[in-house]
Amino acid sequence: MAEPLVCWPMWSPGPVERFVRGAASLVLLPLALLFWSTLALVHALLGASPRQAHRYYVGFARTCMLVAGTRIDVQGREHIQHGQAYVVVSNHESNWDPLVIISALPELVIRFVLKAQLLKVPVFGGALRNTGNIAVDRRQGSADVRRVQEGMSERPPDVTILFFAEGTRARDGAYRAFKMGAFATALDFKLPILPVAVAGTFPIWPPGRVWLRPAPVVLEVGAPIGVEGYDAGDRNALRDETHRVVAELRKRARERLRARGVDPGGTD
Repeated sequence: MAEPLVCWPMWSPGPVERFVRGAASLVLLPLALLFWSTLALVHALLGASPRQAHRYYVGFARTCMLVAGTRIDVQGREHIQHGQAYVVVSNHESNWDPLVIISALPELVIRFVLKAQLLKVPVFGGALRNTGNIAVDRRQGSADVRRVQEGMSERPPDVTILFFAEGTRARDGAYRAFKMGAFATALDFKLPILPVAVAGTFPIWPPGRVWLRPAPVVLEVGAPIGVEGYDAGDRNALRDETHRVVAELRKRARERLRARGVDPGGTD
């Protein structure tokens, strides 16, 4: 199991570092994706469990952080109970978010509900398919619900599922309403929700840009939200409570960046 990420100090990258990091990311990260995906796929085809393959997820994510110059300040890790699986619910400002979360929280064996189109990517798609992720096509409605149910039923009990409950990221980095899937899943499988907020990823990789920018990120983990007091008819209440908690965590994370003189980007 990878060790928790050391909370690196904040810093302000200069123009030379920004150029070098951006160029290195364009060249090296596709190679890193191929390397770590190949390892994960081969190990999975040899019978590795999601926990055994987890090292490759963490390895790729941390390679990305190192090359791109993303420094993470992690707050609230003490809320995570060792060996407990969760439904992680996070805001979504950038495609950099899942890599930040995996890098910062290696004690969680995280898998995703992801777009089925990603499975078509050579090697990478095979690695995703064979290491315990759940693929959905958002155009198929009830068929996607069945896929999530089946995937959750087949998952090992120590595997945590990450939902970006806003769905797709907002092009302006704003915080939006939550969709219902994460909360139906938590209630159906009696898993606590672990609220998470990420701030600072929007400037690193905003929609429509391929050039990565080195910048600090703050990740805030909140206290788990138990589902014991909710039933199937309370999904809206559970969703609204989680949305409120993540909003508070996001506000705290953005304030932490601003206190260090860093613009978190996006929209408050």
